[in-house]
Amino acid sequence: MTDDTFIWKHEYEIGIEAIDLQHHYFVNLVGDFTRHLPDADHLLQQRLFAELNAYAKFHFISEENLMFRHKYPGLQAHELQHRTLIDQLSAKQGLFGLKRLAAGEVIGFLQSWFIGHTTHEDRQFADFLRQQR
Repeated sequence: MTDDTFIWKHEYEIGIEAIDLQHHYFVNLVGDFTRHLPDADHLLQQRLFAELNAYAKFHFISEENLMFRHKYPGLQAHELQHRTLIDQLSAKQGLFGLKRLAAGEVIGFLQSWFIGHTTHEDRQFADFLRQQR
């Protein structure tokens, strides 16, 4: 089951401005994808999916670079989580393009992934930075 009103919530903030801004933008992309599903043709849906995937890759690299600069000891494990998520997202993108995966499943995956990863793994990095200060 998906929440069609997936919007930014204060609880998603981890306290690192650059990451919070990127996370906020990603939530907006998921919301845009969700809003366009009922009326968009499959080609537009695929293009929106490609935008989500590209932005996720950009965000992960940006986040990892920040972790690298601050010598985050959990960087390697975090990078592995990112690779796994991108692999899953890319597989879903392929299936969606072939019309073998429903849009609702994609949205549910994106929401679960975002909420789980942000509120747990990303928050660990934010806690590490606060301890370093």
